[in-house]
This record gives sequence, structure tokens and C-alpha cells, in this order.
Amino acid sequence: MLSTEKKLEITERIIASDTLKNAPTSIAILRYLVQANLEERSLKEGIIDIEFFGAKPEDENNNPRVRVNIYNLRKKLASYYEQEGANDPWQIKIEKGQYGVTFEKTEFKLRKFPKSDRKQVLPWMLAFLALSITVVNHFPHRKPLIWKNFFNNKQQTYLFVGDAFGYGGHTVSGLNGWTRDFSINSLDEYYEMLEKKPELKSITVPTDYNYSTRMAENATHDLARFFTRWDNDFEIKYATQSTFSDIKKGNIIYIGRFKDQKDFTYLFNEANTKFKILDNQIHFLGNEQLPAETFAMSQNDTELDYALVSRVPGPNNTEQFFFFSNHDIGVMATVEFFTNQDSLRAFTQKHLDGNSSFTALFKSKGKERVNLSLEEILVVPFNH
Repeated sequence: MLSTEKKLEITERIIASDTLKNAPTSIAILRYLVQANLEERSLKEGIIDIEFFGAKPEDENNNPRVRVNIYNLRKKLASYYEQEGANDPWQIKIEKGQYGVTFEKTEFKLRKFPKSDRKQVLPWMLAFLALSITVVNHFPHRKPLIWKNFFNNKQQTYLFVGDAFGYGGHTVSGLNGWTRDFSINSLDEYYEMLEKKPELKSITVPTDYNYSTRMAENATHDLARFFTRWDNDFEIKYATQSTFSDIKKGNIIYIGRFKDQKDFTYLFNEANTKFKILDNQIHFLGNEQLPAETFAMSQNDTELDYALVSRVPGPNNTEQFFFFSNHDIGVMATVEFFTNQDSLRAFTQKHLDGNSSFTALFKSKGKERVNLSLEEILVVPFNH
């Protein structure tokens, strides 16, 4: 039975390792899980969401951040024990489907071959060594150009999910509920509405509830799997609950709608000299090769979706990646495209010529919010 002091010593050794030292979220979660182990407390997803992430007990349990961050931590622990911690006598483990940590003693098993067998084993060992060298030499170790600075600049990455703001009060059914008003997209705009319509002050209230579609879950899953492959992680934030001070803290990825996301369309417009998002339209201003053109974003067609993707440098040595569309299909399709090794390689070779910054317009077709195809409409690479 390990003592408390020994468990803390094992934990701090992992936290100080190269594998975790630049992953503040994983470090914080690991400390939290170990403390729960010391207190012999059983953990569930909802408990972690409330205690660690600060969710309110009445919030709906539809936020993937607990699963994503536990998944990232599990992968980092596995990576640590494959490399720096390969000879550690004890291991911290998080079993799949579980949220608590366990401390398990490492079993080192060495097999000794009899002298009579060594001559037979040696050729197989040499063949295996040659095959391993061949595989290693052909394995794509290089980080994708488009994402390289996200992984190398030592900045924390934040994933901002485009969600919908709402407030409480009577719904059309006459009962109390959550109301989505397409003209009210932040707490400030809600209070501006009350100034214009004071009669609503007594029958509506601000709430902490927000709404996001299946796009958020699918895109977050693809991004988390991709970041884990390169031993990186990100924190998840809701766009309607974020300010510019939040946005400028590090690298950002935005996934969601064009409409009603003023902060993120502003950032896009500031970073792009050849594109502008105005009045739910994408304006391409033209360049030496292509004429100017305007694309109107559909409001009602849920089977055809334009998606605007832009990868640009941010302020203070940060990076920005935007995935805009008015419906789920476009965002899900383009996030899937830009987290796939094969499509990333083909896109880079075809368009970027050593650049990592670009803006691209795609057309996505789908059915029942499922992406079926992705068509490239326009790609403009550029230098900063």
C-alpha cells in the first residue's frame, strides 16, 4: 500500500517531466484526480464538471470538456510511460471509461533464451531490427505545416465553440423556460433590450444556460484526437461567454456560425486583406489571379452549407484558426478535412508552397446534419 507522500512524489515526478510540463490543463486535472484518490472519493463526469470546471449543478450535462481533457491526460500518461517513465516502478493509470486514477506497480518481465536457442533467435532479431528501421524512416514524424506553430510556440490553445445565448422567462407555451432570441446574442445585448423594453424586466431573467449543436461534439472530437496525436491539448470555452481579454490569451480555434459572432468575425476581418464577412455575406475582394466575388450564406438550406476556413497569425506570437459556417455540416466537414493527415498533405502541396496562412471557401453537402461531400471553391494563401 502506497503512502500519501509516495503518491504525491510519483505525481510530481510526472508533472515535472517534458511530457507534461507544457500542458497546464493536464497538470491541474492530474493533481485534482490524485487528490480525490488520496481522499478515497469516487469521481463521475458530472462531479468533475462541477468541482474542476466550475459548472453549476443545474446545468445540462452536454459539455464534452470532461471527456476530452481526461482523454488527453490518459494519452499523456501513456506517452510518459513509453518514454521518460519507462523504468518507473509505479504507474498512475486512468482506465478507459473511468475518471479516477489508480497507482499500479510496474511488472518488468525479462525472458532469457537458452544458449541452444540463441543462434535460432538471432536472425529473427536482426530481421526485426531492419524492419523497425525501415518503418521508422518512413513514418511521418514532421508536424503538419498548417498546425506546426500551434504545437511549437508554447502558447496555450483555446477552442471557442460558437454557441447561442438565451435568457429565462415565459416561452410560447406559457410555461417558464429558456428563450433563444436571434437578435440578442450576449448579456450586454440582453440588458440593452431591457432598456428599450422595460416591461420585460419583471418577466425575464439572465441565465447561465447556453446552447450548442452536434457540430460542437463532432468537431471537438476530431480536434482532440488530432492534438493528442501530436502530444498537445486545448481548453474549451463558449464564444458567448468569452471576452476579448479571454481571446487574446493564446492560440485560438473558433468553430461555429458566421451570424451573431461579432468578436470572431472582427478578428477574421482584421487578419484578412482579401476577404470580409459583412451582413452574412463573404466578400472576396479579388487579387492578381481571381476577380472579386460575393457569396451569400444560406439561412434555411440545411443540406448545402458554405464553410469559410482561415488560418492566420494572431497577436503576440499566437495563432488563429477559424471554421465558419451557418449550419453544422460545413464546420464538421472542414474540421474533419483539416485534421486528416492525407487531406492536410494534399492541400498543403497543392496550395501553400511553404506558407501556413490561407483563407479558403468550401461547399459542403449533407443530410440530417451529416457531412456527405466537401467541394473546394476558392483558396487564397498569403504571407504575413
